Amino acid sequence: MRRAISSAFVGLAAMVLASATPRPAEAGSMTYIALGDSLAFGETDFTHNPSYGDRGYVAKYADSLASQNGGVRPNVVNLGVDGETTTSFFGGGQAAAPLNLNYPSASTSQNTLLTSKIASELAAGHTIGAVTISLGANDLFAVVGAPGFFALSPAQQQGAILASMSTIQNNYTALLTELHALVPNAAVTVVGDYNPYAALPAGASPLVGLAGPAIQLLNAVIAGQASAFGAKYVDLYTPFIKHEGEYTYILAPPPGTNVHPNEFGYGVIANAINPVPEPSTMALMGVLGLGIAGRAYRRKTAAVAA
Repeated sequence: MRRAISSAFVGLAAMVLASATPRPAEAGSMTYIALGDSLAFGETDFTHNPSYGDRGYVAKYADSLASQNGGVRPNVVNLGVDGETTTSFFGGGQAAAPLNLNYPSASTSQNTLLTSKIASELAAGHTIGAVTISLGANDLFAVVGAPGFFALSPAQQQGAILASMSTIQNNYTALLTELHALVPNAAVTVVGDYNPYAALPAGASPLVGLAGPAIQLLNAVIAGQASAFGAKYVDLYTPFIKHEGEYTYILAPPPGTNVHPNEFGYGVIANAINPVPEPSTMALMGVLGLGIAGRAYRRKTAAVAA
């Protein structure tokens, strides 16, 4: 009897381990569309271009979706563009657009490509199941990069940043309204921003003291937009606190120039978007559960025999 129970336990454990391991990726019917700027495009140290953008947090999020879908990975369409602002998203003209191989030219706007990709994916019988958005950081860079910005008084600088929030809010409203109409059943996630400049010593960059409040204001605006449209907002500011130098290239020579995450940082972002237990952890939990059940069964059998 003990040998029979032991053999059954081993067989069940093997089944749990097998079921917890994702199958090889197959051509799926679900599509995941990533929208935004260089964070969405997955930039690190600019050495991996051109690309279709199946990298960074986009690739990791797609992998996590596969782990929840029996190993079937979604079709990934990444339309992120380096330097994209919430305004250029609709107007186009970003010189870096062709670094993303989905773009036929720099004149093609991300919004134009979005609508055409949605149409082609639906025509192919695919479901747009997930959309992520990372936009707004470059709007802030445009403000602080304007000639004479740092010659302004602190109050004037704050006024210029506040003025940009209205534009960001209006553009997010337009984008989220459009997505609600075109892909009403998609899970839309709006990704907030982190403050890489917190890793720098005071005085190392004029943005050290300015970035924190400005980014938190940006995050408040886009979080509000996400809530208004029933989208999920993902806070990146908090998990990056005291890890900015560890998660990004901000300290790479020359310090203060590359704000992009490294691979570890992109992993943190992906986990913030969609926390998923490791398959090995789920398998171990299953095996432990079977072990507990087996011991209970043996105790019950022994009691009956007595």
